[in-house]
Amino acid sequence: MYDAPWHVPSALFDPGWVDRMRDSTAVSEFSPEAAIITAVFFGVFVVLVATAFLVKSRGAGEVRLTPLTWITDTAKIREIFLNALRRRSKIRLTFSREDATGVFTDAALSEVYSDSLTLELSATVQANRGWIGKRVECDFRLRLDPAAEQWNFYTFVAGITDARVVPGQFAQVTISLPSRLEMEQKRAFLRVEPGRADVRELDIWPETHVRDEPHRPDDPETWGHPDLTLTETTAPDIALDNVSGGGLRLSLRGDALRTGLTLLTPGRRVYLFLRLADRQAAGESILFRLACQVMNAYAADAPDGSRAFGLRFVGFGEPAADNPARLGWKALQGGGVPAVDDWAYAKHLDMYRARGK
Repeated sequence: MYDAPWHVPSALFDPGWVDRMRDSTAVSEFSPEAAIITAVFFGVFVVLVATAFLVKSRGAGEVRLTPLTWITDTAKIREIFLNALRRRSKIRLTFSREDATGVFTDAALSEVYSDSLTLELSATVQANRGWIGKRVECDFRLRLDPAAEQWNFYTFVAGITDARVVPGQFAQVTISLPSRLEMEQKRAFLRVEPGRADVRELDIWPETHVRDEPHRPDDPETWGHPDLTLTETTAPDIALDNVSGGGLRLSLRGDALRTGLTLLTPGRRVYLFLRLADRQAAGESILFRLACQVMNAYAADAPDGSRAFGLRFVGFGEPAADNPARLGWKALQGGGVPAVDDWAYAKHLDMYRARGK
């Protein structure tokens, strides 16, 4: 009936193919049209079943895959908040970014219930009933062992269920107990871009210089003149591009770049003095003594010929308890320098509030 196999597909569109297929079936005669339809039907069925199993298995896998940094057990979450309450941990609170209000504040944890938390804010905060139903992003740090320097950092998102103000005392906000806490070393990742007015001074010395006699790491007065310095007069050649609790990025050009190519070789360690504008007190500064490792020297692709250098903090100096004129050097806590992290976060909130206005 058919001279060649390639005639079979076109035969399916022949007006009489249905009758021929029925007749062939009735006399138990092989029908190419019926064979093709049967094969297509079962082929589509197999593909649909396989796809369904694949989608189901992927969905089940996604449900089971919980990041190791998430805490989802309600009892454990409540235990952490009770510990934070005992340690008087401060909670930093901002509205979620989909809200354009730009409101932010620090809060003190005052009560922990089975399904909610009560936070106390300064009475100067204009809390109101309009906050109810909004979501807030919060983070706090907790030192589980008071004798250790190790901090744990947590972030979570929760909804506001109540807000009220006690006249002359405080604002009180109730939020739902979060369904999960995320352990996040926020200080190492929250980078902000400081304005030129924020950076009062930045000096850099090679580690070999600071550690060679007669210089001493615990006495900055012995360090002498820095190899690189950023002041009002050197601002065109040196710029602090961004900073976080974990490190910073510098851009250099001109004479500063010629010095920096040797000083800031990747892998090399340097000491850094940084003086930033105090965000809480106009005209005041906050001082930082930092030990750094140069991580990156970026390619010179800027139009002005400048090059960027990435530095990671590996330690920080604070006045020694027994002699404030000397420095005591400490390792990083939770991936960053707490005081630099606090400054960066305050700057971040300033910019967040400005965008919301």
